[in-house]
Amino acid sequence: MALSNEDSLRLNVLLAQNVRAIRIDEGKLIVYALTQKGEAKIQLNPTVRNHKYIKEVKDFLSTKALGTPGGFPMYISRWNRMGDLRNNSLEKLLLLGEEEAVTAVVNNQDLTPELATSAWWAVQSADNARSMLSCKAVVQGEIGKELAKFLIEFLPFEEDPLKMLTSTRLVLQPGLISDEEIIKLWHKAKNKTTLYVGFMDILPDELPEPVAAHGRYQEIKDTLADLLEKENPYAIALCKLLSASGQTFLKTAEASFKRPPNYDIVGALIESIRRYVFVEHPEAGQNKHDHALGLTLNGEIQTEVDAISDLVNNIYYDKNDLGSSDELKAIKSAIPDLESQLQSVLFLTRASQTLLAPTIAKSSAVGSLMRKKLKPVFDPIVMNLRLLQNF
Repeated sequence: MALSNEDSLRLNVLLAQNVRAIRIDEGKLIVYALTQKGEAKIQLNPTVRNHKYIKEVKDFLSTKALGTPGGFPMYISRWNRMGDLRNNSLEKLLLLGEEEAVTAVVNNQDLTPELATSAWWAVQSADNARSMLSCKAVVQGEIGKELAKFLIEFLPFEEDPLKMLTSTRLVLQPGLISDEEIIKLWHKAKNKTTLYVGFMDILPDELPEPVAAHGRYQEIKDTLADLLEKENPYAIALCKLLSASGQTFLKTAEASFKRPPNYDIVGALIESIRRYVFVEHPEAGQNKHDHALGLTLNGEIQTEVDAISDLVNNIYYDKNDLGSSDELKAIKSAIPDLESQLQSVLFLTRASQTLLAPTIAKSSAVGSLMRKKLKPVFDPIVMNLRLLQNF
């Protein structure tokens, strides 16, 4: 079986040009090509059944681009084993007329803005846009803005909350969307609180609709001036949380607990809070690795809220081997009336997504049923968020 003489001639003439990408409309039997002069197309004239003829066309394209009719994925597999999937190889993959080949290109670490532009012409999808916006070079190119615009327009049709969150994080990268578009996206978050988590991750200190600093912010900042100068981690964390940006973050975090759709989003929310509040604990017996993982003294991952509460209580009151560090003792002495707020900092900096493990192990619920099951986790976190806002 072979291509018709007419199609063979026209495809050969087409590929003799500087073609950047090819896509095939299998339903209409049209081959489209992106060239330096613009878009070209060839109407195919099949000599056999359509699906067999399309395969023959793809074999022809693969032979021209790669030197073998095997095409994708056989050829790409060999490249991966050889470690030779580089820019020159990526350009060839865009000439195969295969969506899988385009996916391989957009997920490659060597992706350039030029390749991204060609790949986007070949296949436009939310998944491909997300993959490309994960590449710094693409974000900095003009194509980055086009991809961000597409993801924002696609958000109302996105059904997967985690993909929705990922899209929000990606489009909020610097330089992709205007301030006006950021505000519009923020307003959408009022109905889809999943988006709030994306804002908290990317713009934690620049959230829209800021609230005022805590009423005692300046007083406490002045009281802690000496400790701030000495870079006391607790003084720094507390003042950040009481500032206007900190209070806005805490308010947004609290609102995000109202309707999280599934465990993925809850886990991302808790981790976002932990990263923002996080204090590098200098207490004896713990190291940086332990803090990052939220480990208990015996090295087991903390999965119970009560265990974290007990640990915080013991650290604050110097009741166990961890002890109360000199930094913690210093701030306790400077602001003795903020005992609850300091313990909230200690709690939130240790609360991680591992708290979801016991519930996830027993239930795959989503929505309101999941939120009901996670109430014992939500309530203490929300309470500590409020303690840092209302006193």
